[in-house]
Amino acid sequence: MRSGRAPPLTSPADRALLLRMRAEVAIVCRHVLEGAPILVASRDEVAEAAACEWRFLCGAKGHGDGDGRELALDEVVKRDPTAVEIVLHPRGTALERAGAAARWHIGTGPVLFPHRPSRRYPRFEPRFPPRPGEALDAGDLRLIADVAQSGFHVVAVAGEGEAGGHAYSVGLFRSWDHPEVAIFGLAPGHLQAAVSRLGARVRGGERWEHGDVADGVLDGRAVAFRRIVPRHYPAFLAHAVWYHDGARFPALQGVWADEAGRFPWDRWFRRELRDAQPVLFEPEPA
Repeated sequence: MRSGRAPPLTSPADRALLLRMRAEVAIVCRHVLEGAPILVASRDEVAEAAACEWRFLCGAKGHGDGDGRELALDEVVKRDPTAVEIVLHPRGTALERAGAAARWHIGTGPVLFPHRPSRRYPRFEPRFPPRPGEALDAGDLRLIADVAQSGFHVVAVAGEGEAGGHAYSVGLFRSWDHPEVAIFGLAPGHLQAAVSRLGARVRGGERWEHGDVADGVLDGRAVAFRRIVPRHYPAFLAHAVWYHDGARFPALQGVWADEAGRFPWDRWFRRELRDAQPVLFEPEPA
């Protein structure tokens, strides 16, 4: 991880994610490995987690089954930075070009709409990756690929000692002009599932703002949304800061209630539950 990113993930779920990122491999034809330019790049539909979704070919006909070689996806992009174009597209896409200096064209797959400035938050002007001259590692590519496929990526950060971890989205702002969302203080699996559930609901058309309350995000707990102050972004939303090239995005903290429906700002909310959720918003005056 580069400086400014979230700390290494240590929970079982986080270790599984890191293993998947390290195992992010592509199938490359032997001619490309020998120096031929990549003229065909595809992101295949995968039926199982172990299947390879990335293919990079020289464009020559008559390749046999034994001509493919495995190479790390980030190594492919390092060798040819223009190959990152396929990572910006969803599964089922194939790109083609006439030569190494030519533009990529879509052979199969959906045509992407150009990115437009935010209508709801016009003051933000993010610069999304890939950015000129920026090296991309396996984790960066997986994040970009998840946003291209699902519209968002979920980052989970394990807590230190007895402190609970947190999870947050990356991509909601780009895909649907919606603030990114972070939730704190519960088991990693619950946090990841909650952020994924929120992302799916945003994809389905729901929208939340500062002050809104949502049910059905966490079992038996309501979630209230509060605007995160940007000074907290580097410490808690590091991957989102990288993705947007700075604090160029809105973000909400999903604050959960206790079993009685009380929130941390309510009377009789237990101290140990309050300590599990850091205050990343400006409390309203009493």
